[in-house]
Amino acid sequence: MSEIDEKLENLEARWMQFQFRWNRRARYRIYRKLEGMLRSNEALSRSLDRLYQNVTEMGKYPNRPAAIALREWFLKDRAGISLSKAMEGWVPTGELYLIRAGEESGALARTLNFIQLMGERGREMREAVSYAIGYPAFITVLVGFVIWTFSVNLIANMRANAPKNVVDSMGAVVPFSDFIASWGLWIIAFLLLVVMVISSTLPFWKGPSRSKFDMYPPWSWYRVLQGSGFLMGLSALLGSQVPLKRSLEILEEQGNPWIRERICAARQRVLRGHNLGEALRLSQMNFPAPEIAIDLEILSERADVGAVIESVTADWMRDQVDAMKNQAVMIRNAGMALVGGVIAWTMLSIFSVVGELSKSGTHF
Repeated sequence: MSEIDEKLENLEARWMQFQFRWNRRARYRIYRKLEGMLRSNEALSRSLDRLYQNVTEMGKYPNRPAAIALREWFLKDRAGISLSKAMEGWVPTGELYLIRAGEESGALARTLNFIQLMGERGREMREAVSYAIGYPAFITVLVGFVIWTFSVNLIANMRANAPKNVVDSMGAVVPFSDFIASWGLWIIAFLLLVVMVISSTLPFWKGPSRSKFDMYPPWSWYRVLQGSGFLMGLSALLGSQVPLKRSLEILEEQGNPWIRERICAARQRVLRGHNLGEALRLSQMNFPAPEIAIDLEILSERADVGAVIESVTADWMRDQVDAMKNQAVMIRNAGMALVGGVIAWTMLSIFSVVGELSKSGTHF
């Protein structure tokens, strides 16, 4: 019975960790308060205890995920375990690596601030990507619905009941309707398969050919999203006085195969004596973007390189967000024109049918 209780307890603990790990708002609220306390030179143990009292509302709600997390962190801190070690399982891997780097450099408060900033910028980039992807998806569904309604339902019924001369007046709509009826579902299945293949291979596909594809949507959207996270993380680490080589190692350790390949290539160049911008350019990975590598090649020699990267990244992210929105607007306009063209073409065919029926005096 004790073994069952232990398994249930472990299961409950993992469920609490899962809830806290995916509740970004709750985590960032704790980070913000903890950052303020540490900047006021308050001891970490005392800060965690006060945060626990705050989250539980003076002990009324001790079973909240955030409360359980803070209690565990507090107890492990009292036992001499580092905060990053105590946080394992409770926070995402990317944040954990940054917190560990902040502890190494003695700039934990600054690191917590950067994590929040990265989260906000990352949210903006994800919204931009969703905006760029959402319109094409909507247009695809809309065009498919219009084509199916007119070509399969309406035209098919007219063909079944109208005389031959009336069917002939429909023109190209007839073979088009046959094509949609025969291959429409297969086309939809193929498009869904393509989307699934692209989405599933984004974090894993590597090599020179992938670097070329990374310059075009949708791969470029993934490159921008991951590249902005890389630059923000690098800015946070360098701003916390972590050396460039160690910063690249930390980011490489937490990345997926695609980004690890790019960071590894840049890190090898850094080990050979190149600055950050030169390393990114010479790796020929188009990561995070050719223009960023050129800018950093000039600016990487400055002493405040962390702040420089943060500024360059902010400007680049704003430009990319605007570019993605412009792409989405262009796709929307082209899609609306396509939908309007399909509707107009089908309606003209219907008017031809009505005209032919009027001439022959046929009804159906």
